[in-house]
Amino acid sequence: MTEQMLSVLGMGGTISTVPGPAGAVPRITANELASSLGVDRIRSKDVFTRSSREIGPEQAWTLAAAIEDEIHCGATGVVVTHGTDTIEETAYALALLVAARIPIVLTGAMRPPHMPGADGPANLRAAASTASCAELAGYGPVVVMHDEIHLASLVSKTHGVGVAAFTSPAAGPVGRIVENEPLLLLGPPAQVALLSRRAAPTKRVEVVSVCGGDDGLAVESAAERSDAIVLAATGAGHVPTAVAAAAESAIADGVPVVFTSRCADGLTLAETYGGSGSETALLRAGLVRSRFLSPAKARLRLLFGLSAGLEPDELFPSAEKGTVG
Repeated sequence: MTEQMLSVLGMGGTISTVPGPAGAVPRITANELASSLGVDRIRSKDVFTRSSREIGPEQAWTLAAAIEDEIHCGATGVVVTHGTDTIEETAYALALLVAARIPIVLTGAMRPPHMPGADGPANLRAAASTASCAELAGYGPVVVMHDEIHLASLVSKTHGVGVAAFTSPAAGPVGRIVENEPLLLLGPPAQVALLSRRAAPTKRVEVVSVCGGDDGLAVESAAERSDAIVLAATGAGHVPTAVAAAAESAIADGVPVVFTSRCADGLTLAETYGGSGSETALLRAGLVRSRFLSPAKARLRLLFGLSAGLEPDELFPSAEKGTVG
């Protein structure tokens, strides 16, 4: 049996904050957090120490490399401490970039450590237990919060301040922590988000949120400065006529456009509705459909995929049932 070696990588966020004159700021190191677990074989490293609003694709790429280094050095499980504002984005970026041979678990806190009822210690301990379960490797990177285990592709922060802030609207958590042990409720996903080729992020992808009566100017502006666009469409993948026209014009100029849904449980349709701006019209016009990814995650898939030389149709094979896009 392989002797376990847990690695804790710090990215900052609420779980690492201390009081400051203008509010809580990240200061607690990964080593301090790791030491609180009381685990004998454990390593720790600070990758970044910042609020997660400042963590984007470049930082996720750096974190992915740090995780690969930990795996190479013999880690049997990795815990990433991270701010909750964008933890779902970083988790999905890691799902795109890291071939998970060991459990990779992201966690954080909704309440700073100095506040009553701070949830960070419990979340960290739950994450460490999850990272010690070899079976979790097959799930890809997961987010563990509030004693729940969520898939990177499905998890979403659905409450701004509540302790139970994370859900997976489409399916629910794949597991829970019971008596400090992971209880898996659902099997690993049939397919993983991992890209066939990986490269550092070099492309710019804009997300344009669509509203009723939208005149399409935001799409036109995004097309002028971006390599690709993600439309956060209404409902199951619908946009006003002006937005559809602007998207079609962007495609004609060589800017790919992917549409997804702005809904929390954002499944899109392919062949139900007709008329200008419907999903059938968008597909005929050359837009690419994301089946269920949130706009932020569709952006990451498109950004990293294009950076690696993959085509939008390869990244979002929406005609295939059960695909990650």
